[in-house]
Amino acid sequence: MPRSLPLWPVVQALLAACGADDQLLTKANSDASAGAETAADVAAAVDSAATPDIAANPDLPPPDTAAACPGGPGCTCKADKDCPGSACLPSNKGKQCAGPCSDKGTCAVGFGCKPVTTSDGSAVKVCAPRLSRLCEACTASQACKTLTEPVSSCVAASGDKGASGFYCAPACVDQPDCPTGYVCKQTLTVEGTNAGTHCVPDDGVCICSQLAKEDLAQTPCFASAKKADGTHIGTCKGTRSCGKNGLGDCSAKTPKVEVCDGGDDNCDGKADEGTLCDDGNLCTTDNCDGPLGCSHAPFVKQCNDGNPCTADTCDPKKGCVSTKTTDPCDDGTKCTTSDACKDGACVGKTLDCDDGNPCTDQTCKPTSGCLVVQNEDPCSDGSACTLVDKCKDGKCVPGVAKACDDANPCTNDACDPAVGCTATSAEGKACEDGNACTLPDACTQSVCKGTAVNCDDGNGCTLDSCDKLKGCAHLPGPATACDDGNVCTGNDQCGGGVCLAGAATSCDDGQYCTKDSCDPKAGCVNLPLDPSTPCSDGSVCTQGDVCTKGTCAGTVLLCDDQNPCTEDFCDKTKGCDSKVLSGTACAIDCQATAACSAGVCKGTAKAADGTPCAGGSKSCTAGVCGP
Repeated sequence: MPRSLPLWPVVQALLAACGADDQLLTKANSDASAGAETAADVAAAVDSAATPDIAANPDLPPPDTAAACPGGPGCTCKADKDCPGSACLPSNKGKQCAGPCSDKGTCAVGFGCKPVTTSDGSAVKVCAPRLSRLCEACTASQACKTLTEPVSSCVAASGDKGASGFYCAPACVDQPDCPTGYVCKQTLTVEGTNAGTHCVPDDGVCICSQLAKEDLAQTPCFASAKKADGTHIGTCKGTRSCGKNGLGDCSAKTPKVEVCDGGDDNCDGKADEGTLCDDGNLCTTDNCDGPLGCSHAPFVKQCNDGNPCTADTCDPKKGCVSTKTTDPCDDGTKCTTSDACKDGACVGKTLDCDDGNPCTDQTCKPTSGCLVVQNEDPCSDGSACTLVDKCKDGKCVPGVAKACDDANPCTNDACDPAVGCTATSAEGKACEDGNACTLPDACTQSVCKGTAVNCDDGNGCTLDSCDKLKGCAHLPGPATACDDGNVCTGNDQCGGGVCLAGAATSCDDGQYCTKDSCDPKAGCVNLPLDPSTPCSDGSVCTQGDVCTKGTCAGTVLLCDDQNPCTEDFCDKTKGCDSKVLSGTACAIDCQATAACSAGVCKGTAKAADGTPCAGGSKSCTAGVCGP
C-alpha cells in the first residue's frame, strides 16, 4: 500500500495545479465563460488530454490511498455517496472521486471545472475528466454525454456503417480538434442520423477501457451477406459486449439463403418464406413442414373439369391438361341442330325461325321449337321522316311526322325520307351563347362561340374570375405574402385586395459607433460616427476609448507595480491586478543571491565585504550597505 498522506495536502495539490478559468493549462488566459462547452472546446480538450484521470496527470500527484481513499480525489467509487463533498465521475480508469477546482475555478490538463450536486445536496465545482468515454461501446448517443463532453455522440467508428458496432466520439470541427490516433470525419450515429463530424480512430478499432468493462458496455452490430451474383441475402443483428477479456465478437449470425428448416436463415423476420420446396412436378402438392423439411404429396385435386367435350389428364411439367374433342353431344335444346363438340364446348346450329316480318314475333322454345305470333310492336315504314310507326294486323302502319327542329340557332333544319332530319351550319350568323365571359358571339361550325374575356387586373392581391352571368369579378385575395416595393419593410402581406406593408426592417448593427438608417431602395445603411466620438469598449484595461471607422477602441492600460516579485496583468472587469511570485530569482543590495518569497525579494547569501552598492557611493559590510 502507498505511504499515507493527509487529505488536505492532496486537495492543496489539486488547487495548485489549476489556472484561471475552465480551460486547459496549455492555453493562455481566456475570456471564455466557465463551464461553456462547444465543439471547439471539446477539440481543444482532446489535444491535451492523453489520459484524463488524476493518477496519470503529470500536474496532479496521485492520491495516497492510505490517507485519501476511500472517498478522496482519484479514489475508486461506485456512486456519489462514496465521495463525500464531491461526485463519482467516469474516467478511462473507471469511476473515480473528482477533485475540487482551484479557488479561481480551474483544473489540470485533461480536466474541466464543472458544477455538480453532492450526495448531501450541496452545490460544488469539481474537476471532471475529459474524454472519459472516448471509444466506449454504446447503444444511444445520450449515454456518451458527460459533464465535459455534452456534444459527444454514439457513432460508427469504422467505415462499415456500424457493422462492427457504435462507439462514443466527441464532436470536432477539423483534424487538430482530435487526439493522436483519431481522425475528424463524418460518420453515422446509432440513431441513424448524420450529426456532423466526430473524432473516430484512424484504424476504426475501439477497445474496452476499464470504465467500459465496469459498465459492461454493449453496442449493436450486424452481419450482411450477398450471393455470388452480388444480390443482397440479408442482414442479421447482434451485439458486442465489454467483458474482463475486452470487447467480444459480434453475436450476429451470418445470413444465408432461406431454406426449409423452420428457421429465419436470412434474418428478415420471417421463417421459411418463399417457394422453397418446389420439386418441379405439377402433379404433387409441395409443402414446407419447418424443421421436418419439404414434403411432396400426390396432387389431391382430380383433373376432371366436368366438361364432356374434354379429355382430362395430369402432366408433371404442365399440370392438369384438358384436351378438346370433336365427339357428338347434346346441348339439351330443340332450338339447335347437329350438336357436336367444338373448341371444348357442345354447340349446335341455331334453328332459324325468322319469317322476315317485323310485325310477327318469332321465338323458339327449347322443348318444342319455333313459334310465330302477330304483334303490335313499333316498326319502321321505310321513311326516316315518320315516327312512332306501329304494327297492326301483321303490317307496319306509318306514324306522325318527325320534328326536325334541333333548337340550335346555328343550324338550318330539314328532313330527308332517306336519311331523316338534316342540319347544316348557319356560318357567321350572330348569336348569343349566354356567357358574359365570351365576346362577341357568332355561329361557327353549327356552334355559337365567342372569344374569352381577359379578367386579369394585374393585382397579385385579388382573385380574378369571370361569372357567366355577370362577367369579370375581382375579389380580395387571402392574406398571402406580397412585395410593397419598399426594402425597409419585411413580411408584406395582402389585405383587402392590396399589398400592406409589413414590419419595419431592423438596421441596428449592434455597434455604438455607427449611425443606422434604412433607404427604401438600397436597404440598411450603417455609417461610421465622426472620428474621436467618445465611447466605451466595455473593458477597464483600455483608456481614452473613441470611435474609429465605426469601432470603439482605446489605449491599452499598463499594469506594472515595479515589484519584481509580482506577475502583473489586467482583468477586463477588475482592472490592474497581480499574482504573488515565490521562488523566482531577484536582486537586492549586498546579497549575492536573492529570491522572491510571498511577493517580497529576500536575500539567501550575503555579498563579500567591499562589494559596491547600487550607485557606487557605498559598499557592503556584513551584508549591509554602509558608509
